[in-house]
Amino acid sequence: MNLAVGKETLEVVQVGPDSVWVVNNDTGVATRLPTDTLKPDRTERHPDAKGQLDLTTGGGETYTVDHRNGRLRKLDGKRGQPGEVTTPPVTAAVVDSKGTAWALSVTNGELLEIDGTTVKGRQRVTEPGESAALTLVSDLPVVYRQATGQAALHDAGGLRRQVDLGARDGLVSQPGTASPVVAVVVPSTGVLTTGDFNSRQARNIRLPGRAGHTFAAPVVHHGRVYVPDFTDLQVLIADLATGEVRAEKVPSPSNEFQLTVRDERVWVNDPQSTVTLTFDASGKKTSIDTSGEGGPSDKPLPTPTPTVQQDEQPPPARPVTPVTTAPRVSRPSAAPTPKDEVVPDVVGKPREQACARLRPKFRCLAVAESGEDAQGDTGVVLATDPPAGTRAARGSAVTVRYRGPVTVPAVVGVPAAQACEAVLKARLKCAQSAEGLAKAATQVGVVTKQDPKPDTPAATGTTVTVVSPAQVEVGSLQGRPVAEACAAVQQAGLACAQQEAGRGAPTGVVQTQTPAAGAGLAPGGTVTVTYLGEPLVPNLVGQAPDAACALLRQEALECAPNDNEITLDLNKVIKQDPPPGGRLAAGTKVTYTYESTAPTDLLRYKAPAPGRANFISPGGAGPAGWSSQSTLGKVYQPDQVNSVPGLVPIYRFSCQKAAQCHEPGSYYFSPGAGEHAGFVAEGPAFACFSDKPAGTKELFALMNGEGTWVWAVPGSFEYNHFKSTGFGGREFRICNIW
Repeated sequence: MNLAVGKETLEVVQVGPDSVWVVNNDTGVATRLPTDTLKPDRTERHPDAKGQLDLTTGGGETYTVDHRNGRLRKLDGKRGQPGEVTTPPVTAAVVDSKGTAWALSVTNGELLEIDGTTVKGRQRVTEPGESAALTLVSDLPVVYRQATGQAALHDAGGLRRQVDLGARDGLVSQPGTASPVVAVVVPSTGVLTTGDFNSRQARNIRLPGRAGHTFAAPVVHHGRVYVPDFTDLQVLIADLATGEVRAEKVPSPSNEFQLTVRDERVWVNDPQSTVTLTFDASGKKTSIDTSGEGGPSDKPLPTPTPTVQQDEQPPPARPVTPVTTAPRVSRPSAAPTPKDEVVPDVVGKPREQACARLRPKFRCLAVAESGEDAQGDTGVVLATDPPAGTRAARGSAVTVRYRGPVTVPAVVGVPAAQACEAVLKARLKCAQSAEGLAKAATQVGVVTKQDPKPDTPAATGTTVTVVSPAQVEVGSLQGRPVAEACAAVQQAGLACAQQEAGRGAPTGVVQTQTPAAGAGLAPGGTVTVTYLGEPLVPNLVGQAPDAACALLRQEALECAPNDNEITLDLNKVIKQDPPPGGRLAAGTKVTYTYESTAPTDLLRYKAPAPGRANFISPGGAGPAGWSSQSTLGKVYQPDQVNSVPGLVPIYRFSCQKAAQCHEPGSYYFSPGAGEHAGFVAEGPAFACFSDKPAGTKELFALMNGEGTWVWAVPGSFEYNHFKSTGFGGREFRICNIW
């Protein structure tokens, strides 16, 4: 099947990896070709739309705009069936990467959001009948108002950003740039203007010697703007970083060429030429000679390009521009001289009333004045051009300058009072609302959200509600160390009060808090935290050991008993470490010292007369026939020697040979275990103190001249009696006893 013959031109658009659409601009026939077979599987015929059928695609969806009648038709895609979209007359359409179509109706001044064949949303973007163009920037629709030189970025929610380019009656850049930059070339001045929607700044780049040239829609690509100049048959390349402009000659036998972007490259193509130019991302040019691939007349265009349109004098309409290899600019024919009329005074009237007053004698071209210097209320006419009372040709345009909408300032993150100042300065009303809780006192009264959103156009006097928190949120403190918890409270701008709720473990950790976590407090408000304090060391002296341990455990302290005290006050705490009254960490051991080992009476016995020998025994009976005399004090059993500090064993010896110990059957007691002459060792007899602890007394051994031993405590009756009856010629201290 032949898609074109002779010098008919084709526009080729790849919808996806599996199909392309080819439009014959000279016959109005659109044909779909599967990429695997390249055999037509669907054809749509619009023979009356020759040269006026635009094809646009994106996100797998394809649409056509018929500029004869402004009809929008879906050709292909996954969002519903093909068919005509019911809309007002459409002058332009673009499709974003998600497959959503955006169409501009100049008749109604509306931007239409389209899903499949259904109109999902409408936005008023211009005055009805006002000349405007549509493109895509950063995958969002941009409306360029040619009469005001303004470019506005929209989304489904409405106006997002607006840049005042100051470039009127220009040609806006083609759809598809990923950067936030829109470009407009003004043929009458030869000036290229770019606007950045992020910074909202505009910049002018003069194209030297090009004023009055014929241009087409520029292309923004990788930091450069490519401008087709049909007068000199050149592509002008402006570097956005430096502002420098260079020119590249285009081999164009037909004096027409097309500028498109495909595969990350800019393509310059004249179907009548055997040479195609291409520019890579760095702006480097490559020439491709296609002379060996068939005649140039049937070479398809590399990618779709919107037809360039210029607005004519009334009534507003799109010029009939054939879609060929390059845009063709229609030029208006001469018109008869119209009759003059007096421009009426419409200053101070609402814009709609002013335009109604001007019609039908004049066309009303409404231009919004914005900025801080603009006067009056939104929609009220400030001035006209020509001014009231002057004469102008009937049917000519009268520019009506009116107070446009103000831009809602961005006040999130600003103190509410300061935010309201900014709102009032913008000639809007401010309403404050308290909502939510701040993380810190410094954020109380700071705006967290606003309605309307920042940058939203609004009429003067519109109320902007600013929302800010009035209280500080109380954080969760339970389980945190008291010092750490109070530091967090104070850092949030609140006061912290600590209350001890008893003593125990875990010590110093928040048990409860008031108010609870998540509650709100005014800045400086008090948060009370309770905690268990460090245990207080109780007084244990005089307590029984078990009672002392019970007191310690009540205070969450550990018991460390020490049954090793020298005292007769048994089973009673004598001392403790540390002393009472101090604070300790829970679980700390407290040592308390007492004695549980009881001493035994040390009894003295006397040998039968005439013997004078003595015998001493810890609580036991004396030798048979010996008489009980007195109790010398208290000592310990031999097996208790390790139970009380300072005890030593006292050994007993018995006399067996009269020749050596004088009085057979007598006894000798000594701290030394070695045998003595004439005496036989019988083992430990009792235990007493080697030192002299407080409260004890010395036990002495005394011997008379005949070698007989007795025992007594110095100063006692026995001791004095023995000293007076011949004992004491030899005496020594054995130990100390109670």
